[in-house]
Amino acid sequence: MAESSIVLVHGSFFSAWSWIPVIERLSNNQVHIQTVELPFTSLADDADALRKTISDVASMGPVTVVCHSYTGITAAVGAHDAQHVVHIAARMPAIGESQSELNKDWGNPDFRTCFQFASDGTMSLTDEADQYLFNRSPQALASIAMKYRRSMKSEIPVAPIENPAWKTMKSSYIVCTDDLAVKLDQQRLRAGWADYSIEIDSDHSPFFSAPQQTADFILETHLAVVGEQ
Repeated sequence: MAESSIVLVHGSFFSAWSWIPVIERLSNNQVHIQTVELPFTSLADDADALRKTISDVASMGPVTVVCHSYTGITAAVGAHDAQHVVHIAARMPAIGESQSELNKDWGNPDFRTCFQFASDGTMSLTDEADQYLFNRSPQALASIAMKYRRSMKSEIPVAPIENPAWKTMKSSYIVCTDDLAVKLDQQRLRAGWADYSIEIDSDHSPFFSAPQQTADFILETHLAVVGEQ
C-alpha cells in the first residue's frame, strides 16, 4: 500500500495526460501517483480542484505537488495542505509580487505573440506556439499536445498572492535550460529560493523531452521530504 503521494498538475492550455511519460518512470510502489485535470474556468476553480485532489490522497501520508509553468500560481494558492511542491519552469510567487506585473519579465516576448484573447477573457494558443513549448520534444507528442490544446479563462492575478504555499513547506525547482517560453534568469532566480533544485538541458516541456530526469528528480526530492516527516 502506498505510504505517500505525488500529485501532478499540468500546465496552462494542456491536460493531465501530458504527464504519462513521467508517470511511466515513477516506478516506486510505495508512492501513489495522482493527476489533476484543471477546469481552466478561473484560478479559484483550478486551486479548488488541486485542494480536492490533495484532500483525496492525504490519508495515505505526505503529499508532493508537482506544478508546471502557470500552475505554479495554482500551487501557490491551493497546495497548502501538501508537504512539498516541485516547480518545473514554474511561477513561484514571492510575497508581495504581482504575477500580472511579472509577465513582462517572465516570458519570451516572441512566445507571448502566440496568445490570443477573446472578448470574454478566454485565452488560447496559436499553432506557432509549438516551436516555443516543444522545441526539444518528440514531434509525435508535441503534435498531439497541440491538437488537443485547450483554451482557458484562468487569470494571472494582479494582486500579490498572500501566503504562497511553497513558503510553508519544502520546495524544489527544475530549471529548463533550453526553454524558449520562460526566461532562464527568472527560473534560476526561483530555483535559488528552493530547498532542492536541478538544471535539465530541455525545452519548456521536460515531461516530454526529458521524462527520465524529470521523474528521477521528482521521486528523489519527494522521498527526501517524506524521510524528514
